[in-house]
Amino acid sequence: MASGENKKERTFIVEFWAKVFDVLRWVSLFQLLCLLARRRPTYLFVDAWVLGHLLASLLAVIYVRFSDANAFWYFILFYSYLRVFEIIVYQVNVLLFDEHRASLRGHDYYLRSYRRTVLLLLHNYCEIVFWFAASYLVLAGQFSFGKFHGSLIGVVYSSFAVMTNMGSGEISAKTLAGLYVLWAQSLIGLFMTLISLARFISILPAPRSLEEKEDGTEHHK
Repeated sequence: MASGENKKERTFIVEFWAKVFDVLRWVSLFQLLCLLARRRPTYLFVDAWVLGHLLASLLAVIYVRFSDANAFWYFILFYSYLRVFEIIVYQVNVLLFDEHRASLRGHDYYLRSYRRTVLLLLHNYCEIVFWFAASYLVLAGQFSFGKFHGSLIGVVYSSFAVMTNMGSGEISAKTLAGLYVLWAQSLIGLFMTLISLARFISILPAPRSLEEKEDGTEHHK
């Protein structure tokens, strides 16, 4: 009886954050384009969107590194943080809330493919590394780049190191604003790493075991 009563007891935390992230997902150029087109995006469009942004993020790093400061730099800075925000909100929705919302509406929820989801996640991971690398170059006055002196490979490596929490990669903050950026990327990197591990584990085949309790089947001699 107590177990049944506990199941019926109301809770609001899931619904609260589901609504919050349902609103946050509209802070996105992708969602705006879908709204203007008045149609659900196809899988091919999503794949092209992710690949296109990965290429754009890499080109942004190259452009900022080998050009003089100009207004377009600050557009790149703004869009890089907008895009990172979009990716994080999307991943939270896919991981925690999309299936929940579908079940509340009485709809079945399916992923196109677990392998596709993992590949898109890896693209997003690399994209974030490049966007932050571009932002470090735009905000070069906020950081010290150590022996790399802001080189292209050095700043990408530094961004990767901060993202994976494998050290600072010779980059350090000179100002409070720079510290906030490093801290934000470190937290985002931790979150994306946990999601990546969860996705990888979900697609790994379960090996059979000779131990009855582990395999779930009874072996007879």
